[in-house]
Amino acid sequence: MPPKKRKSVKSKSTKAEIIKKKAANSIYTPGDLNKVYQRGVAAYVSSGSRNVSVGAWAMGRVNSFVSGKGGARRADSDIHENRKKNPKKR
Repeated sequence: MPPKKRKSVKSKSTKAEIIKKKAANSIYTPGDLNKVYQRGVAAYVSSGSRNVSVGAWAMGRVNSFVSGKGGARRADSDIHENRKKNPKKR
């Protein structure tokens, strides 16, 4: 009987852990990024994409928002402007 193949052990990070890490390295709070993520889910549901999962679509929006590249800051300008007025305490 041949030996069983071992699957590589990858640590699966949850959405909350990923958002927490992104928030730690930016001016935004985890709550801000959760709002952006939820809006990404809503945008996916309203338009949809056959080639990308809901989670990937929403996390892409979070990444775009944090980096400032792409259109997420324009779409979520209320969150961005609020954070500029009230910076998080480090």
